[in-house]
Amino acid sequence: MKKNTHIKITIFITLICLLVSPLIYKQPFIKRNIFVKEYNRELKNQIAKDNALLNVEQGTTRIATLNLLAHYPSWGGNSVAERKELFYTFLDGYSPDVLGVQEMCNDWYGEIKRYSLSYKFTSPFTTAFPHKMTAILYNCEKLELIDSGNTAFSNAVNFKSRRITWAVFRKIGSTEVFTVINTHLSYIPDASEEAFFIQTYQINELHRKVNAIYEKYKYPIFIIGDFNTKRHATLETPTVFTGTYGIINSIYTDAEKIAQNKFHGENLKFTNTLNDHIFINGNVTVKNISLLSQNSFSHLSDHYPLMVDVIF
Repeated sequence: MKKNTHIKITIFITLICLLVSPLIYKQPFIKRNIFVKEYNRELKNQIAKDNALLNVEQGTTRIATLNLLAHYPSWGGNSVAERKELFYTFLDGYSPDVLGVQEMCNDWYGEIKRYSLSYKFTSPFTTAFPHKMTAILYNCEKLELIDSGNTAFSNAVNFKSRRITWAVFRKIGSTEVFTVINTHLSYIPDASEEAFFIQTYQINELHRKVNAIYEKYKYPIFIIGDFNTKRHATLETPTVFTGTYGIINSIYTDAEKIAQNKFHGENLKFTNTLNDHIFINGNVTVKNISLLSQNSFSHLSDHYPLMVDVIF
């Protein structure tokens, strides 16, 4: 009798935990999305074709940036568990040497840490408050981490997201050294000059960090991330609203402009307005720039991965 009572109590407590846990984490129960599984199969085939088309030479370094989209409903993100396989397929298939990620919530951090032994985060940090949502992943089998750091923009309201994260790498078995700076500028909600100067102030801080690192190491620097600033202005999106692209482009080189080859998926072309960019400070050869706007990636995030293949 006592045994049966104990079992009933255990079952009751378990049910209560299952019911309460979504409220604690503010995340709904996960129902397996069969469509994501199908998109994942399509993506694997597409990646094989892309890699054959890109024809990457030996010794090429691949750098990518991706806004992962946090799972917060208020940000428009759904469950990470439903999207993680698409991210793993991207990571394994394209195998970037360095990947800058933005909007990396606790769930994304935990999934990535559990999944990959080859990739490490450059900066040690906790998933507890205040975790840092702008981070750098690197393939530790290909690269040696020399130095790294991160800081929030001094005028940022969301200091977890609006940050500068940087890392200096040496290619294993080589003398090649380079730096990657990953950033996420504040979003411009309107065409006001005040909003424009919020980004301008952040660009000044970013520029000071780039100069300090370059003075110390004298090697090429890749400035990547979600800049929330567009290359093209239209009548609907005036210069102020498009953000600080013109300022950044006057200081650094947009990898798109010097790439020998450009590739894109079916959903977005380089002629569209993009918030994600890869800028370069220093001399490198950009063999390929790839805007991975395949339909499958539409189910991973509200941004498409941007990737370059470079030779020093």
